[in-house]
Amino acid sequence: VRRYTASNVCAIFSSLLTSSSQHLRLITHKKMQKEVLPFVMTMLLNPYPRVRRYTAEQLYVKLAEDGDMLFDEHECLEEANQLLLSAVWHEEHDPHGQLSDSRNRIADLLDIPLTSEQRNVKIGKRGGSRSLPKDEFESYSSLVNNA
Repeated sequence: VRRYTASNVCAIFSSLLTSSSQHLRLITHKKMQKEVLPFVMTMLLNPYPRVRRYTAEQLYVKLAEDGDMLFDEHECLEEANQLLLSAVWHEEHDPHGQLSDSRNRIADLLDIPLTSEQRNVKIGKRGGSRSLPKDEFESYSSLVNNA
């Protein structure tokens, strides 16, 4: 069992955020889209809320700047932007599947094929009787040593 320190956790998140940023920079290059866009869709359902929120924010900015290069129809661009803005990407749990539904619709609008396994990714617990976490950092607990 690997034990993580605070510096390890910071390095992991820094790597995830940097990777997301680097991939988003490449989405307007036609030759790279088939490799890059599926990765971005994966990051929108990353287990860590801050990574999801950051990816959604950066994707929204990229679509605001260069969305016309990705969408043939302006209505599709508007719908994708609305989905990025309306979803609460930093929620610990997604009991009703709203994040998955939003991500899946964005993927459909961008013509990104997703397998049924990718479409059915679950964030946290669905429908259980468990209440929402009181600590906003609960999902990160697996990365930190138990004291």
